[in-house]
This record gives sequence, C-alpha cells and structure tokens, in this order.
Amino acid sequence: MTSLVLGTSFVVLVIVLVARRSRRRFQESDVAFRCRLRLLGHRSALWPSLRRHWSRPMWAMWDEDVLIVRRGPVLARTLPLRTQPLVDGVHNLLFEAPRLCGTRPIGVVLRVWDGAWIEVAAATDDRMKVVGPFLAAAISDLPQAPAPRRRI
Repeated sequence: MTSLVLGTSFVVLVIVLVARRSRRRFQESDVAFRCRLRLLGHRSALWPSLRRHWSRPMWAMWDEDVLIVRRGPVLARTLPLRTQPLVDGVHNLLFEAPRLCGTRPIGVVLRVWDGAWIEVAAATDDRMKVVGPFLAAAISDLPQAPAPRRRI
C-alpha cells in the first residue's frame, strides 16, 4: 500500500515539475505576453469553450500570423489560432476592461480563419507584442504628435 502511495506521489511530482518547466519556458520567451480573451459574435469551432466573458489570464505569442495561446494551468495545452489582418487596430478598453491587465488595458479584435471574432486584451506595455505581425495596427491608437509651431 505504501509503495502505491509513493509511486503515485512520485508520478504527480514529475507531472507538476514538467508542467512548471513548460510554462516557464513559454513565459520567458521574449515574444510571449499575458492576456485575456473573449469571444465576439458566434462560437468558434476551434475553441468551443471560449465565451463572451473574459477568460482567465493566459499566455500567448505570435508565430507569423498564428496566435499561439497557452491554456490550462497544469498541462501544456496550446491552441494555434490562424488570424487575418486587423481591421480596427488597437483600441483602449476603458469601460469593459478586464481585471489583471493593468490600469489601462488595450484590446485587439482578431478574426480567426473559421470566421469567429476574438478580442485579446493585454497591458499597455505589451502593445508591440500583442499586435505581432500586424505592426501598423499598433500605431492607430497612439496620441497625436504636437503640431509644429509656425514661425512668423
């Protein structure tokens, strides 16, 4: 009986250590960012459990035009979402801001190849990481530059 308990606890310990190492490796990459996601419009065939409410905090990163989302607290489940170019660019989430995304989170609406619309929210500091390959979209919501003075 004790060998069964010891064997089970050893297996659980190994699984936890492997999951922690995998999560750390994903988080410590230079292109990964912490975000929250929600569904806009109809349900996605790629991710049927994603709802209209903000998800729990997740980690994501871009690989060309594919957003790779790491979901699940223990097992290393990654979900690749092939996206199309952004329409509206980056916008500030003032009134529907999710928690744990900083004081002034930004949002990006992505269209996934199955036709679903997904909104990604992240901290303002991660603006360049969130837009990924669609770098021009990061410029759409920046403050206006001051107008130059005219010399008379």
